Amino acid sequence: MSTFEQRRDPLHLFGKRLFLALLVLLIAVAISGVWKAYRKEQESLSLRREAEVQLADLAKRKAQLETDISKLNTPRGMEDALREQYLLARSGENLIIIVDSPTPTPIEATSSMMQWFQKTFWSW
Repeated sequence: MSTFEQRRDPLHLFGKRLFLALLVLLIAVAISGVWKAYRKEQESLSLRREAEVQLADLAKRKAQLETDISKLNTPRGMEDALREQYLLARSGENLIIIVDSPTPTPIEATSSMMQWFQKTFWSW
């Protein structure tokens, strides 16, 4: 067969088109896999940032708790904690209550027209 006839052979053309379709399908599957891997990477990066923020928060809370524990290990710290929790006072200490000043009663303003009316028609 000549080269020209081989190119026009329906079986040969079908084989080329089938190969091209399979190649496009393979590329689409590969792109889909890469896209899924990219999305998973983005999600894991987001979760890592959240975990780092939580870790920093826990470290801060741990430092605060250690400070509180060290304060409670002293007699003065225990006394302060008990006073705060049970609202206790030592003998000789006084309780100071701060009272807000009472609000003055509002003064009702009378209009001059009303005064004129009352003066003019006082007998009614």
